[in-house]
This record gives sequence, structure tokens and C-alpha cells, in this order.
Amino acid sequence: MQTERALPLRPDGSSPPSSAAGLGDELPQYLEPFIVEQDPSRYSAVDQAVWRFVLLQLHARLALTAHPSYVQGLAESGISAEHIPSIAEMNRRLGAIGWRAVCVDGFIPPRAFQAFQALGVLPIAAEIRTPEHLPYTPAPDIIHEAAGHAPILIDLRYAAYLRASGRVASRAFANPSDARVDRAVRLLSDLKETANALPDDLRAAEVELEQAVATLGPPSEAARVSRLYWWTAEYGLVGGISDYRLYGAGLLSSLGESHFCHRPEVAKLPLSARCVEVGYDITRPQPQLFVARDFEHLHSVLDEVSRSLACSVGGSAALRTALSSRELCTVELDTGAELIGVLSELVDTEAGALLGFDPGVALIEAGRLACRVGTRYLLPVGRLADGSDPRRLIHDPGSASDGRVRLAYASGVTLHGSVLERSPTSTPSSVPASSAGLWLRDVMLERPGRAPEVSSGPQLLLLAASVVTAGAGSTCAEVSPLGAEGLAQARALGSRPRVPKARQRTERAAQLEALYAQTAELRREPAASRAARIAAVHAALELSQPHEWLLRWNLLECLTDLGRSQEPLARQLRARLVELEHHYRGEHPIALGLDYLASHT
Repeated sequence: MQTERALPLRPDGSSPPSSAAGLGDELPQYLEPFIVEQDPSRYSAVDQAVWRFVLLQLHARLALTAHPSYVQGLAESGISAEHIPSIAEMNRRLGAIGWRAVCVDGFIPPRAFQAFQALGVLPIAAEIRTPEHLPYTPAPDIIHEAAGHAPILIDLRYAAYLRASGRVASRAFANPSDARVDRAVRLLSDLKETANALPDDLRAAEVELEQAVATLGPPSEAARVSRLYWWTAEYGLVGGISDYRLYGAGLLSSLGESHFCHRPEVAKLPLSARCVEVGYDITRPQPQLFVARDFEHLHSVLDEVSRSLACSVGGSAALRTALSSRELCTVELDTGAELIGVLSELVDTEAGALLGFDPGVALIEAGRLACRVGTRYLLPVGRLADGSDPRRLIHDPGSASDGRVRLAYASGVTLHGSVLERSPTSTPSSVPASSAGLWLRDVMLERPGRAPEVSSGPQLLLLAASVVTAGAGSTCAEVSPLGAEGLAQARALGSRPRVPKARQRTERAAQLEALYAQTAELRREPAASRAARIAAVHAALELSQPHEWLLRWNLLECLTDLGRSQEPLARQLRARLVELEHHYRGEHPIALGLDYLASHT
């Protein structure tokens, strides 16, 4: 086993500052690759129309049904119905309440999302849904993540809950099959928002998701905590069973769900820790929702769920969960030292344990990275065969005349090696005394029924009588908790891209885009010239875009303050929108838009 010293990233040992403009406080380096740059100039007139339509309808509907923080929170977050928000401006505004915002590119690994959230950082995907998916999109978009998640953050107890839930989720173990489901959801969601996606590709992605879900088995810790997040931060209600307000981002950002959730067939259940036993389907309206008494209630439920996790239970149960997960984990020893790595082997008996880690394990002392192990690492833990605590050997290893030391553990494991340093404060890696370790070379580990395992060293033998606990992820900012797949996804981003992604448009789409741009300008024109231009755009639509509804709605809105003189054109537009409502069989919120205009005229 080769052990190397971790070089500090700065002369004083601290991490370098984040290069993301406007973040202020530092972020861990491993989160840097997920932060991208929003380019507002890439939003088209169609994108702006989608944002404006959704926000106008939501604001009108939610002013009376959402948590009281909603309307004020929109304004304080820098969100207006008139234009897609600047994430840099949102970051500046959220700083007043101790939060920040960063721009990300669509789905990011769950561990990265949890780390951002635990730090009080709201990751916002800059893409926006298409008019075809205006009521709801399964892919992350700026409507859901900005207008859904940000407003309620001004309630400090709720904001504290989101941070706490990020911390708890980061310690919950996933199953290997969870990653397959995450990949399948990401692929299917992206395809559904991809123009001209092939039907065969969509069906193949649906089949992959179905098969991934079918192999899940019992829900992992991570899945259970994810369900709590879903039933609270995404689809939560607060108040009484029959007198509640909406606060979940999935409800606050969906024209369909914000209406459907009030139906009597949607069961309203008191929130409790038992909600983690209830699964969900992101492609369907939710058949039940959970109601918290208040935001303090969220904290008590989160605490109860947290106490059920392996990291809270500790001991052998935590180690077994870590082993089955095959995830990066943090193992805490009774000396206070922590080992961060993938636990790949576990021999656990009443007399003691033997822990085997994949290459790359890190030793953490006092919250800082002390050294890394580049090869497979075997660590015996437990009392010695004579019943003594192995930690006593830190000052008196009792080496023989040839400089060799022999440690016989009660578990049957025996370890031989030559002591390099008896004082931990002068070891090759300058490991602090609290690590209670011996630096050895020419190490041989023997255990019953196995051939001896030999390492030339140097090797740090941590002397610990027991394992306190094990939790998923990393407790040290210098060690990424993302695992191999998350790191690969981060590396794939390369240099910081600009989002939303540039789109290629057909000639017909470009013509429609030009009509949207003209209509956006009409709201700023004098009434005298506006009517004629509205009629001209409508005539162009009738010739080339017979099934375009959102632009016709915008034209009708532009007529609302022109008085009765334009009623014939308004009637014509309303009639066409009603026809399109029937044509699309209610798949688009055309009727909702007409009701909005009727109530605001």
C-alpha cells in the first residue's frame, strides 16, 4: 500500500476560491465543473413568451392558494413575469437571505445537487421548456427551478429545512441500481425535450426506465430520503388538511398540478415519516399529497427519518449498508479519524472487523485531508488477542530486536511490519497524534483460511478498537463525494459552456420566431398603430401556422386595452383559440389562458 501526503491547495492549507462570478463565499472544487454560464441573449422570443404565459397564469392562480411567502418571494428573488430571470441577479438578491444561485446544465448528479443545497446554493437549469410541453416538463428547466424553488426561500425556517435535507440526503446510502434509474430518467427527460427525437429512441428510453425501476427491489436509504424531498420540497402542502397552502416547487411551477392538486380525488394526508414508504411517478399527476402543519413540522419529520439511517445507527449495521451500496463512504473510527473511500470487503465478527477499501482511500484528521492511499487498503479494527486496546501501541509498539512488530488481533487477524516512526507527529505524512497510527513497511497481513497479503509500504496502520459509524459521501470538502460516475459527468462538461444551448431552426420555425418577436414589440407600441399590426400578424398566422395557439393568445392579450373598437378582431382570435382547444383535446392550457384574459379585461 502506497501512502502519499496530500499537498495543500494553497500555502495556508485552504481551498482556492470559486471562479464562479458573484458567488462570494467559496465552494468546494468538485462542484466547480457543474457551474455554467447563462447567456440571456440565447433566449428566443418564443422562450420569453412561454415564460411570460406560465408566470402570468401561475401568479394569478397562486396569489391566493400558495404559501404567503410566494408573491413576496418572487419579487425578492428577482423574478418577474415579463422576462426570463438573470441567474446572476437572482444570486445577488438571494444573498440578502443567506442563499445563492448558480446556473447548471440540466440534470446534475444527485450528490452534487445535495452538496449545493446543503451549502445554501440553489442550482438552476437555464433551459426552458418548449411550447409543446408548456404545462409540464420532466426535464429541469428555469420555470421549475427559479419560479418554483426560489420564492419560498424567504421563509427562514423553510430555507433551513432545505439545507438540512441536503445534509441528510448526502449521508444516505444508495443502491447500485439507483444510479441506473437516475441515468434512465435523465435520458428519457432529455429526449422528451429534444426537437425531432425519434419515436424509436423515445420508446427505447421508456423501456430502459421501466426495466431499471423493475430491478430496484426494496428502496434504498437514498430513495427514502428522496421521497421525503419529493413529498415536501417538490409537492408539499402546509396548513390544515382542508385549509392548506401550496409550497412545493412542483406545484408552484406547474399549470396542471397547481390546479389538479385541489381536486377531491387527490388525497390530503398528514405529513409523517411514513411518507418515505410512498413512491411516486414523475410522469403522472400525484394521487396523494402530504400536509405539514407548518415548516417547523418539516424539521421534526426530517429528524425522524435521519435517525433511521445507517449513519445514525452506526456500528456493524452502518458498515454492512456501506458495503452493499458500493458507494463512496466515510467510516469514522473511535479515535476520531475518518476514512473516505469505497468499502469493498468486510469481515465483521464479535471479536473485531477487517475493512477492505478500494484504491484511493483518504484519511481525514480534524476535518482536513491528511493523506491518500493509492492502493487497496486493509485495516483490522478491534481489540488485540490479549484483550488490550490497540491504541496503547502508539507509544509502545513493542518491536523486536530486528525492528519488526507483530500485532495479533482477537478476530484472528495478525499483522507484521517494521516500524518506521513511533511518534505520530513525525510520520512521513505528518499525521496528527489523534490518528493513533503506526507507520510500517514490509507489512504482511495474515488471516485464517487466506494466503498472507504482503505490502512493501510505507503503510499507515490506524489503531482503533471500534468503528463508530459509516455514512455515504464525504465529510471533507477536499474529497469529492461524487464517485466515479459523477466525476466523469463533471469532466465531460469540459470548459464552462454557455446555456441555454444554441438551437438550429427550420425555415418555418424561424418565420414563426420572427412573428413572436414582432408581437413582443407590439405591447410597447401606441394603441393607434397596434391594432393594424396585430391584424397583419394574425393574417400571417392563418396562412402559415394554422395550429399555433400561444402566439394567437399573445395577440389577443395585446388587444385587451384597445376597447370595443377592436372587438371584431378579438372575437375572431377567441374563436380560433376555442377551435384549437378542441383540436388539441385540452392538451394545452388554452382554456386557462382565455379565462385569464376574461378575468383581466
